[in-house]
Amino acid sequence: MSDEKKPSTEDAHIARFQNQSLGQPPEGANILKFAGISLVGVFLFLTPLPHGQAFNIPLGIAIDWLRGVFSQIEVGQYNLGSMGLHYLLALIAITASLLGSVLAYTVKPGFLVNNPKVREIFQCSPVYFASKAIGFAVIWMIFLDVGPDFVIRSWTGDLMLSLVAGLVVIFIFLAPAMPLVTDFGLMEFIGVSIKKAVRFLFTLPGRASVDLMASWFGSSAASVIITRGQHERGFYTGREAAVIATNFSFVSLPFSFVIASTIGLQAYFLLFYLIVCITCVILALIMPRIWPLRSLPDTYLEGVGKQIEEDVPQNVSTGQWALRLACERARRSTAAGVARAGAMNYLNIFMDLIPIILSWGTLALIVVEFTEIFDTISLPMGGFLHILGVEGAFEFATATLVGFIDMYIPALLIVDAPFQTRVILGALSIVQIIYMAETGVLIVKSKMPLNVWKLLVLFLMRTVLALPVIVLLTRLFF
Repeated sequence: MSDEKKPSTEDAHIARFQNQSLGQPPEGANILKFAGISLVGVFLFLTPLPHGQAFNIPLGIAIDWLRGVFSQIEVGQYNLGSMGLHYLLALIAITASLLGSVLAYTVKPGFLVNNPKVREIFQCSPVYFASKAIGFAVIWMIFLDVGPDFVIRSWTGDLMLSLVAGLVVIFIFLAPAMPLVTDFGLMEFIGVSIKKAVRFLFTLPGRASVDLMASWFGSSAASVIITRGQHERGFYTGREAAVIATNFSFVSLPFSFVIASTIGLQAYFLLFYLIVCITCVILALIMPRIWPLRSLPDTYLEGVGKQIEEDVPQNVSTGQWALRLACERARRSTAAGVARAGAMNYLNIFMDLIPIILSWGTLALIVVEFTEIFDTISLPMGGFLHILGVEGAFEFATATLVGFIDMYIPALLIVDAPFQTRVILGALSIVQIIYMAETGVLIVKSKMPLNVWKLLVLFLMRTVLALPVIVLLTRLFF
């Protein structure tokens, strides 16, 4: 894909702004628009507040509140407990997704096929159509409590349904809130301000730091969705988006505490999370500089082109240029545009991603639970853990690989492991980052130059590189 093409509307805005406004300060109204809306976004996404026994961001607190409200509106029972309203919303979304695809292929109504973005969701490939059908079958079997036990039992379809229902609640708030940090100048301001450091350390634009913070205090899904949107709008190249999604989409701080609590490490959470953070930074320094991330196309999407502008012109300070770009971005953003983007986010998430997450995750958990595949393929990892001196190396080796399916499964497998083994494998499950049932599906369904096989390679590389670091830090701290 080449960047040599007709300039886009966004390119024209930037060029006109650079040529005409170098000597002019931003208008007061645009400063207020940028600062006010961005501060709201920072507060919602990036401000940790005391909440229960840990810290959470306001958006996370709102999500927890909504989950509690939905949980009180029971719509049925299943193996893991009562079904709240969010389970019913998942059922409606997955059913509507399959019916919409059937209509798009048969009747072809205009509202499903005339808009290219909507058509892409419903007139999907055979693989994704089959995924929607599997998700439809799984969720109806669980709701009706009929079907094979290996599908509807607590460790397979039930577990994935609980995860999907949780994502439904997250995305209800996430979709309309994301423009507050992406569309009103915050990313431009931060990007210009710290461009040199982020480019030198991680080979990325400065605005990537916002993705990191969104996942650190929010959720890894939030980071991937922000990254995907920035890539598709010309602010990241394919390589940059892939690097961010596979290195900066950390498991959130609140969920890391959940993992630590599950394996009995809540009393040691600060040291545990310090190990996670140090290891992630080391991996983020290494991974972008080696294959396969280094070899990915460092070009912008064809038809979109480069929209990012972080270079500071001569005779203008970094701070001045950061403010001017931020205000220009805020000036161009409108409530109508944000509403349209939010509506498309909802359509993408509920009609496309939710069914695929349920189907792929359920199939993967069936493989873990009812076959010995992971026991067999994890034997080399058992040997590696043994070399590193990890107690119970072969007994708990499966926990090093099952995280590729879902981030929470490893914690369930190591609750009875020795103390240091719990620290090591618990931290590993967080720094692996790539989980097919959560971030993996979001990445594969994006336009980033990554597929399932490349994600598997990156997952294995992160695992092998992270383990010696985590073992060393665990022995230093504990």
